[in-house]
Amino acid sequence: MAGKTKLSLIAIRIASIYAAFGCLWILLSDKILLLLVQDADRVNRLQTYKGWFYVFVTALLVYGLIKKHLRSQQLSHRRYQRLLNNIADPIYLADSQGNIIDVNNSACEKLGYTREEILGLELNDIDADANLHEWSDFINTVNNDHSFSLESHHKRKDGSIFPIEISAYIFDEDQNRYCLGVARDITMRKRTQELLVQSEKMSSLGELAAGIAHEINNPLSAIMGASQNIYNRIYADTDKNIATAAENSISLNDMRSYLNKREVNRMLNSISDSGLRASKIVHNVLSFSHKAVKQLCICEINELLNETIELISNDYNLNKEFDFKQIKITREFGKDIPQICCLANEIQQVFLNVLKNATEAMSEKNYEKGTAPELILRISSKESKVTLEIEDNGPGMTEEIQNKIFDPFYTSKEVGKGTGLGLSISYFIITDLHHGQMSVTSVPEVGTLFTITLPSRVEEKCS
Repeated sequence: MAGKTKLSLIAIRIASIYAAFGCLWILLSDKILLLLVQDADRVNRLQTYKGWFYVFVTALLVYGLIKKHLRSQQLSHRRYQRLLNNIADPIYLADSQGNIIDVNNSACEKLGYTREEILGLELNDIDADANLHEWSDFINTVNNDHSFSLESHHKRKDGSIFPIEISAYIFDEDQNRYCLGVARDITMRKRTQELLVQSEKMSSLGELAAGIAHEINNPLSAIMGASQNIYNRIYADTDKNIATAAENSISLNDMRSYLNKREVNRMLNSISDSGLRASKIVHNVLSFSHKAVKQLCICEINELLNETIELISNDYNLNKEFDFKQIKITREFGKDIPQICCLANEIQQVFLNVLKNATEAMSEKNYEKGTAPELILRISSKESKVTLEIEDNGPGMTEEIQNKIFDPFYTSKEVGKGTGLGLSISYFIITDLHHGQMSVTSVPEVGTLFTITLPSRVEEKCS
């Protein structure tokens, strides 16, 4: 309504000026002409010239008024375009049929189109969720000056899709209905939300694992204790063993010989070894998931790495597809490596993610005769920094994959085999939580090298 009122006022103003000038011309020009000229024939001739002069002057007047108005409109349009194009978020103007009739520069840059290209498109060309029929029904049924917001997905010229949040306003102009919308890219917000959800899941799983580990500890302790008692009551030359054997007319040596021939001693040793191994696994699970480890602590990086290797070697899901123990592990640890101040649990999470990634990659490679999967682990220090290199001889990665490997939700695995969060979370833990560096270099069919650099121990931060 404001636009219509303004245009009406401008039209009335031009018409009023023209009418006032015309009236004054007719009244004053005739009086002046009759005062100056008395001859009737001459007056008639001059009336004709006066008419032509009037047309010329009024044409100039109307031209000047219209030019002034157009200049004002042009300046207003320039200000509008300048304002529009300096807004960082994409802005779109569409009609009730879904035709895009105006955009700002941000919209063109975000979608990869030129202005000329995008103005020839419809909403469903840039919005993956748009339906023109539903759009037309919606925009024509809502009230004028209606505002709304929604989430959708925009589609770039190259076909890639990204999530957006639209804030829009519907209005009427010149008996037509339009929609002005501001689209905000919410990719990072969505990624952050997904990371938080994943983090909560991991935290819950960690607590669950800790609870299960505690529950396993009790029967495991009983098994190991009973196994040790059985061994002591058979093979230890204690007074009680000797006396009990004599009471039952049994020779300890004969009994031991029989049990050894039946390999009972080997079975007892197997129970004891398996119990110790299970106890170590439980200890690693507790160490990995215990809340206390969330605090900064001073750690030996080689110990954290070795504990993680123990943990991953017992990963059931991983070992179903590839036995980690078949991998040759070469340790090249430097001397006098300084301690690091870190969140041990988080650092082990990083090591676990990188090692699992390397193991899964190597499981997909067909090795030639005489070669086998190998991991080379290097730890070195220089200038108050500790560097860990994890190198594998797997299938490697292309440059394109390397450029995206730390992006959230990016995965080169089959659907259902990876969330695409492991390495992105690892990168966040190293760079954001520990102010370190993490990088990857890879050569297809040769292998991949992950490099992790962390600040060495800082007393005041861990105190």
